[in-house]
Amino acid sequence: MTAEQNPRRYAHTAIIGLDGMGAFCRDTSTPRMDEIFKNGAKTHRAVSLFPTISAQNWGAMLLGAEPEAHGLTNGKISQQEYANKDLPSVFTTVRKAYPDAVLCSVSNWEPINRGIIEHDVGVLMQTASDGASTTEKAVSCVLEQKPDLLFVHIDDPDGAGHYHGYGTQGHLDCISSVDAMVGRIFDAYGQAGMIEDTLFIVITDHGGFRHGHGGYTDTEKYIYFALRGKTVSETDGFFAATKDINAVVRYAFGLDIPAPDLNGYSSQVPEGVFTDWTRPYVTFPEGGRCDVEPKPQPDLRGEKGLLSFFRGDEVKLAMFFEYNAEDAMGRARFEELGHVKYYSNGVRGASAEVGATGCFVSDDVKFGTDDFTVSAWLNVDNAPATEAYYCGTKTMTDSGPGFMLGFTDTALWIGIETSDPNSYEEFQPSYRREVSGGWLHAALAFRRKECTIDLYLNFRLKKTFRLPQCFADVSMDALPFTVGDDASHKINSGNDALIHMDDLLIFNKAFDPADVEKLAGYYDWKAPTGTGA
Repeated sequence: MTAEQNPRRYAHTAIIGLDGMGAFCRDTSTPRMDEIFKNGAKTHRAVSLFPTISAQNWGAMLLGAEPEAHGLTNGKISQQEYANKDLPSVFTTVRKAYPDAVLCSVSNWEPINRGIIEHDVGVLMQTASDGASTTEKAVSCVLEQKPDLLFVHIDDPDGAGHYHGYGTQGHLDCISSVDAMVGRIFDAYGQAGMIEDTLFIVITDHGGFRHGHGGYTDTEKYIYFALRGKTVSETDGFFAATKDINAVVRYAFGLDIPAPDLNGYSSQVPEGVFTDWTRPYVTFPEGGRCDVEPKPQPDLRGEKGLLSFFRGDEVKLAMFFEYNAEDAMGRARFEELGHVKYYSNGVRGASAEVGATGCFVSDDVKFGTDDFTVSAWLNVDNAPATEAYYCGTKTMTDSGPGFMLGFTDTALWIGIETSDPNSYEEFQPSYRREVSGGWLHAALAFRRKECTIDLYLNFRLKKTFRLPQCFADVSMDALPFTVGDDASHKINSGNDALIHMDDLLIFNKAFDPADVEKLAGYYDWKAPTGTGA
């Protein structure tokens, strides 16, 4: 529908997105938001969509669709510009109706501008390094551009949640600081003389559990959503989901809102929020999602723990990423370089996000010239488009002895070299026949004397790679063992590559099929029918 066919309700709409705040704002001092929305509509029971991860929910807001429909992940929006013409962002929708509208996005997290908002519809995009600078850029944008539609993303609460723990004092103190930033942006609309004709919105994408998020517990899924404007009802506790931001913006601009379709556009205007909106809100079943806490990682030495399947001397390293970088065997200590995030929707318990933002390094994990096996779960739904490395002892920028393991969105990656730069060997086996999405288990058994590497995908032998005899007696320990990047700590960060991984296990032996079967038993693995895996 064109702008002339439907009355525009607001001259200006502002969406202030506070990453990782969840509904924790009710547990701390937020005087500015309390005042702004005193006579408006607000709720602490709106919901984040599953999985409770940033790309999935900022994508839901701006595209008006469920994560399963839009398909965006943190990895995808970090790598690719958004160009899905069948599911345009709200910026494109507004631009088509109002060709002269001023559209602005100021994001603390650059992938939103890169991978959720189209680059061909004239959106003025800015990226800032933290909440304070994001706020200043947003204030300048309001005063200088007087935008018809402004989207602002502030990442500080999520960073504090990952670092301190969600709901801890450090997280709550950050929310109070961000409250003042929201107030600064609101005041700018008043200073510009626009506030009375502005629909002013604050929303968050998800909450958190311990130091991570991604599951569907109460503290992860429930979020704050508040609106202020001339047609906003004074109400508390309405139901809405993150995807409903798109329909709310369409309402503000007087644009048609399609009937909800879970396989496509499904955004709706929440009931009871606007005085002139009476269309009922259609609810859909949640598909078996539950509110129980994430299952804890099985005890290492318990009845079904790892050491009930393998002897202690067979396990070199066991990193379960339960909101930390600890070696459960207690043999290796890791230094965190940068910042590693954790998500509660791992294969078991939590998982780690490593790569562009941070990695782990240890001098304690040594391989020598012995046989070994490296086993890990890799989230291929979130796989990067470029080569990204998840562990090893080799830098990919220089020659030198060592090995590196990585993967892309189509294949695994194995690189190995002796001290002779002419010896470098590389393999890129595809995994797409073994898995069509979700998590992939990869185990690589290095047989040093035989100079072979056995690759097991989802607990089945995929292929055996043969190496020249020169690899038989070469130590793999020239550089410290790195998790989440190559040993230079520069490749993933340089490529903006993010990896979600769980349960990195290293064994002091080269696995045979019987060992792999035991590992499958540890995970209660049953091959899905029809996958060949």
